[in-house]
Amino acid sequence: MRYKSLASAAAITGILLAGGATSAAAVTPNHPASGTASVACEFPRKTVKAHESVKIRKTAHVKSTYLGLLPKGKRAKRVHPCAIVTIAGNYSLCGWKNDNRWDLINYRGIKGWVPLACVVG
Repeated sequence: MRYKSLASAAAITGILLAGGATSAAAVTPNHPASGTASVACEFPRKTVKAHESVKIRKTAHVKSTYLGLLPKGKRAKRVHPCAIVTIAGNYSLCGWKNDNRWDLINYRGIKGWVPLACVVG
């Protein structure tokens, strides 16, 4: 019994150290995941600032529909301040080669995706 409680505690601790995910399922030997444990987001990143002008896309791919522009130096709200960045379509933009990290933002009512390499927290 002690093994199961230690494994659950280790799983939750690992989540806390991994950047404050919003939920996780603890799985132990002979005991499948039966629910989720909520973890509070301690340091939400509520906005991002464009260090280059960047196109806002409908989905997280460079060939996705263009919705608008986040101009250089402007701030946009993150749709999910505690969310982990989405891994999706590759791009080579803003000085990065073959990156695939995207962030969902809302800029002046335009909700869409921007390459993470082109914005800073």
